[in-house]
Amino acid sequence: MRKKRVAAAVIAALMTCENGFSGYAMEAPGDGEPGWYYGQERHHWCYYGDSQDRHTGWLNYNGEWYWFNPDGWMADSGATTVDGVSYYFFINGHMAWNQYVGMKFYDKDGQHQSEHDVRIIGKENSDSEDRDLFSDYMYQIPRSWITRFTEDGWQMMFYKQKKYFQAPRTSQGIYYVYHSVDTHYKKVKFTNVDSVLQAFGEYVGYDAGCYEEDSAWMDVLWEEQPVVAPVLDLPDRYVDDEKFYFGKLFATYLDVQGQEDLMRVSPETCEVMEEILRLQDDEETQARLKKKAQEQQEAAKEAAKRAGESGGPGVRREEEDSEEQK
Repeated sequence: MRKKRVAAAVIAALMTCENGFSGYAMEAPGDGEPGWYYGQERHHWCYYGDSQDRHTGWLNYNGEWYWFNPDGWMADSGATTVDGVSYYFFINGHMAWNQYVGMKFYDKDGQHQSEHDVRIIGKENSDSEDRDLFSDYMYQIPRSWITRFTEDGWQMMFYKQKKYFQAPRTSQGIYYVYHSVDTHYKKVKFTNVDSVLQAFGEYVGYDAGCYEEDSAWMDVLWEEQPVVAPVLDLPDRYVDDEKFYFGKLFATYLDVQGQEDLMRVSPETCEVMEEILRLQDDEETQARLKKKAQEQQEAAKEAAKRAGESGGPGVRREEEDSEEQK
């Protein structure tokens, strides 16, 4: 689950800007599209627009903000001052906006807003590993949901000195629950950073209306639970707990390997999760992301089909489907 945005080894393997070879990485600047180049000598990205000159200054590309210095080198990996104003740029060049960096929140203009920072409960402060992991996990969540979360007055609370919130006994032994979601006071609480995505997922399920009796989304998710439960590793204590189930689904779907596993056993579940994830996006963003998601799902379906032909686990063979329809 500890997904890193861009590995240094990947960047080091990319071609040089001076030699004119295009660099490509799954999460490289510009999503690996033409025009982006990596200079190994100075370890910087650059972008060539239609003019064939290196771009300088601000660039909005595929909905992300980038900044290039007068030499055309892209800002990355930390704070950079532009015209007297400080901004934070991730290692892939994306300016932080409506996102958490460490446990600090940056607004739509890329400025730190302390009132939305993660609140640390107790005398012990967060360490660098906590902050890095939190930033990595929250980076996976669509900005539109983080915007909704902060604008509606919700807050993240890190109980650094608390071990867990619950420890029920299950058939697998004691199961420790490291998060809690308080819908009355609008608090998402966690004692372990690894539980952040599940905790935020429970909030998303609440805000999207998934826990209401007439939720069509939840009807599908319950119907698919028997095939997805093994992927989620749901403890028996929580198999009927809709909040826990949805939070687990949310966290698993945002993980690359988890999403592939879910797609293999239940494309219907993935379709529901994608709709919910994009619920707060504007129409233009929804259309762009939907197209990208469809391409990913088609690729996953093809992989699932190949696995089914070889008798892969969790994949129903076509002849089994035909037999059931008779």
